[in-house]
Amino acid sequence: MRGRALLNLSERVTGGKRIQRVLPLPWEAAARQDIHTAVLAIHASFARGIPLDQCIALATGSASPEEDDSTPEDVVEPIQGTDWQGLVAQYRDHKISSGLIKQTTWERTYAARMQRLVEATKGKTKPSTPRQLLELLTQRLKDQPGSRGRQVVVQQAAALLRWAVDNERLPQEWAPPLVLSSYTGRRREPKSVTTPIGVDDILLLVESIPDTRWRYAVQLLASFGLRPEELQHLELREGRLWCNYAKVSSRGSTRPRPLRVLPCDAWAQQWRLEETFSSTRMPPMRPGFGSQDLKNYLRRRPLWDQLRHRYALEGEKLVLYSCRHGYAHRAHVICELPPKVVAAAMGHTVETHLAAYSKWCGDEVVDDAFDKAARLLGERQAQAPGPAT
Repeated sequence: MRGRALLNLSERVTGGKRIQRVLPLPWEAAARQDIHTAVLAIHASFARGIPLDQCIALATGSASPEEDDSTPEDVVEPIQGTDWQGLVAQYRDHKISSGLIKQTTWERTYAARMQRLVEATKGKTKPSTPRQLLELLTQRLKDQPGSRGRQVVVQQAAALLRWAVDNERLPQEWAPPLVLSSYTGRRREPKSVTTPIGVDDILLLVESIPDTRWRYAVQLLASFGLRPEELQHLELREGRLWCNYAKVSSRGSTRPRPLRVLPCDAWAQQWRLEETFSSTRMPPMRPGFGSQDLKNYLRRRPLWDQLRHRYALEGEKLVLYSCRHGYAHRAHVICELPPKVVAAAMGHTVETHLAAYSKWCGDEVVDDAFDKAARLLGERQAQAPGPAT
């Protein structure tokens, strides 16, 4: 109920009247254990004859809640004098100080959208409910249903409102809807899936880059399966090349890792990138905007446009991450490395790895893996000693 856990007592339990209470616990995955524990405690106290409100107060450590017979569709009165700019500033400080995101991440992916939210609250039609605010934010994106940009706008606004309500910066009525699909919309056309870049195309692309600094960056990207942003976080440690980039996500933060060229990539080994590494060889990239700077450079290369067009004709999508995708694809299909090993080499969790890269495991890949397993099993059986005579 408006982002909180709703406790429902049936007529059989109460003796003829259904009773509902909104618990002071957020309805989200992170709070599932707290909800479970609280409900069991409430049940045990209520069974001993303690009044319901007192049971809830004892179980949750809160004041006695008021009975809530309203529905999520009730109209909320406008809030006068809310300092939305200050609210956004508090939210930013919370996100950064808690380690959920970095300052550069806020500036790159949050700042513009949060400013748009502030502007929406100052327009002629001021929102008086969370639904009206979300509708105003998506108005300029009404011709982009289901797009990633529209999804992020809605999700970030909902996250701000949920945080503000949970931390008593806004009243409970401003909790966002649990289901956001009506605001994000549904994509009319199937989403293009980014694809691994082929080795031949990597070599062609590298040869076509005239600037040795940007050529070096693309070589590093393809050889080690790096995220574009990681190009600015490389260093030598006792003769080995390491990546110190810390990617922060809901699953945690990545740790520094040594980089490895795949055994199947003789072309990458010939570049001797680890032996010749120097930060002075890197191209000029702005801190926190390495991906954007590299993308801007490649967009000016004719071959990159030609490759993107060719992949598009084949129903695929070529992006900077295609170099990283290609590394993962070769690690599995050619080197036959297990997901746990590849995930560690690429600097993310096994769950993230499987979610991102299992989409390229088509029937031909599965058939090839089964054929190889059958041949390996046959070889082992042939080498096994026969029964003693």
